[in-house]
Amino acid sequence: MTLLIKKLSEPKTILSIGILYAVLITIILLIPSSEIPQIKVTFIDKIAHVLIHGLLSLIWLWYCYSADKCHISVKNVFVVLLICFFYGVIIEAAQHWFTQTRSFDIFDIVANVFGSLLGLLSYWIFRKIFQ
Repeated sequence: MTLLIKKLSEPKTILSIGILYAVLITIILLIPSSEIPQIKVTFIDKIAHVLIHGLLSLIWLWYCYSADKCHISVKNVFVVLLICFFYGVIIEAAQHWFTQTRSFDIFDIVANVFGSLLGLLSYWIFRKIFQ
């Protein structure tokens, strides 16, 4: 178990996880909405955006932390959050331009920002717990 945790904590492994996760959510967010199972929960779309972007920013902050030898600068945090923000805007624009069943939604971008901030909060909490 300790070997698995050590392997998962290596920057190369976290980088691979981050890239695979970004590719996966890009594919999921660009497939036609008619092919996604419908869940009858109020604001499920916004909740999904918060969770997706929360995990996205958490993974990339975790990568910066591991790559910087267990510390992370304010600049790195800002860059990660900025990249996550622009990624969300680009995905919304791509949904509008390249799909017929999805559209650009400013409230999805707001949910993405909240998700990224939730990812930052989670990063700080987990870092304190596991230090």
